[in-house]
Amino acid sequence: MAETDKKRTLTTRFIWLIIGLFFVIMIVSQLVIHFYNPIRTEVASLYTTTESVGFKGIYVRNEKLVSYNVSGVISYLHPDGSRIAKNSVIAEVYSSQNDLAIQQEIESLMAQRSVLVDAQELVGADTSQLESFSTQIYDKHAQIMQHLYDKDYDAAAALKSDMLNLYSKKEIVKGVETSYSDKIAEIDNRISMLRGRISKAPYEISIGETGYFVSRVDGYEDILNSDTVFTLTKEQVEYIISSEEQETNPKGVIGKLIDDYKWYMIAVLDTVRLGTVFEGANVTLRVGSSQQNVKADIISLERQPDGSSLCIFECDMFSSDFVDGRVTQVKLLMDDYEGIRIPTEAIRFDDEDNAGVFTLNGIEVVFKKIKQIISEEDYTLVVDTSDLDGYISLYDTIIVEGKDLYDGKIIDK
Repeated sequence: MAETDKKRTLTTRFIWLIIGLFFVIMIVSQLVIHFYNPIRTEVASLYTTTESVGFKGIYVRNEKLVSYNVSGVISYLHPDGSRIAKNSVIAEVYSSQNDLAIQQEIESLMAQRSVLVDAQELVGADTSQLESFSTQIYDKHAQIMQHLYDKDYDAAAALKSDMLNLYSKKEIVKGVETSYSDKIAEIDNRISMLRGRISKAPYEISIGETGYFVSRVDGYEDILNSDTVFTLTKEQVEYIISSEEQETNPKGVIGKLIDDYKWYMIAVLDTVRLGTVFEGANVTLRVGSSQQNVKADIISLERQPDGSSLCIFECDMFSSDFVDGRVTQVKLLMDDYEGIRIPTEAIRFDDEDNAGVFTLNGIEVVFKKIKQIISEEDYTLVVDTSDLDGYISLYDTIIVEGKDLYDGKIIDK
């Protein structure tokens, strides 16, 4: 019986201990919530930005389909967007995938041979070039790593021969290698053996015209051109933008030829955001994933019943970056602005509904008004009002985040 009472007493004490700890934790948490007042600040700095209008645009060019009538595996000889001379061979058709694989191995060996022959010319050169080669190797390695970081694997692979060339030359100059003759002979033998394994010489496809070749077609080549661009309606433009491009070329079509470097772009824009942009204006567009800036003329700007505008741009700058797809993301760059950059989340309003921010002057919170220029999601650019009392000044400490802020509050750090 005594043992039972002892266990009951221990259980009761344990329960009261748990209850006590619960109340202590609750009281401490309430004190922390009430008295702990962390703030996050940022220094007001000078910043320049460009106002832009983002939209999706449609490339319109004079394009001609390129057909072929043989069966087999296609190997393109030029990257998309390349300028092709008249009667140039644009692709080869191999009888099998195995023949194409052999040819690709031959081309890789030919590239290695070229590198070694180039390095061979430095046999007997003095060592004064070593530092230059080391610097170039370091720079090339940095470029490769950046491309890998950006997941641009094609660009990284394209630098492989450059890196091999530099290493080979460095080894020759250092005297580590005295000659690449044996390696060159070995490559020649390998190439000769591989050529003998190709079952049939490839069929060559050539073009009898000049232009810019693109291997992929989308079905709009006969619909969109320099004449029809002026007849397109807002509804047609929106339909093309929302449509998915075809993934494969139709049977018998190897690609298309763009006849000129001049191209058009048509888009539906928000008339209000266009501001003072007008028909005939020369503007700057930031086009596609390359974010390349190009100059263009607005040759048509038609207001639509719903308040939007159907806009046609004309541009005479051509780049291979502009042939990757029919629809692309574009920014119409407007005016450049300079002012004080502040986080948008820091903006507050005083009792008179004036926009401003809380700043920290020593340990005192001071509300300072702002004059907005443009506002983005993450930040707002405001006028540099350093010479005006009661307004934000350059290098003020802006309170981005804080609890129960008000003008004159003392922050106990």
